[in-house]
Amino acid sequence: MLSPRRIIVGAVLLALIVAAGGAAMWWVFIREDNKLATAAPAVPGELQGTPTSGDAQTYRIIADRSEAAYFADEKLASLPLPSTAKGTTTEIDGTFHLTPDGLGLDPAKPSTFTVNLTSLKSDKAMRDRRVQNTLETGTYPKATFTATKVTGYDASLASDAEQTLQLTGTLDLHGVQKEVTWDVKAKRQGNVITALATVKFSFEDFGMAPPNIGGFVTVQDHVTLQVQVVAQS
Repeated sequence: MLSPRRIIVGAVLLALIVAAGGAAMWWVFIREDNKLATAAPAVPGELQGTPTSGDAQTYRIIADRSEAAYFADEKLASLPLPSTAKGTTTEIDGTFHLTPDGLGLDPAKPSTFTVNLTSLKSDKAMRDRRVQNTLETGTYPKATFTATKVTGYDASLASDAEQTLQLTGTLDLHGVQKEVTWDVKAKRQGNVITALATVKFSFEDFGMAPPNIGGFVTVQDHVTLQVQVVAQS
């Protein structure tokens, strides 16, 4: 019969082995170091044409040329190892209505985009399951942003130069509606607009708890969303 001391020592060793195995699995199979984009996508030359004329300008997102992504910092409980996870989807749909001069939002029509959260994918199925559980996509399958104001346009820049803007509106996520402001980099050439929009918030802002992976990996409280859009009128 094993002595109580040996049982305790064995249990401690087993716990260490399990923890080490979890750390190794995280480091080899889960850990990532993704970087945020920093500029608007290039304007596809094959899409460019003459802008439509009229009282207002309507731009529709081209889904297969656009992308929505989340970036979340992960941390192994026992090691201070950096890791930034990323999940993406191209299932994004939306329309933006601009004023005739193209400098602001047309107040007569809603400018919105919607992301299908159920299609978010990283390169690890384990992470994807945790993300879907956290977002509760069975109940809240989509996130929708409705823009109300755009500021920061610099009329002194060339018409095809990248603009640095702020886009404010309501983000409807996980059943919670909250005002947020995106930092935007945008370009316009002819009848095409491309944009990179970035916003950061905490899980708690939208009634969620940060996910964890198998009890070994925790996700930091803040998450960054980036949307890269190609839209055509």
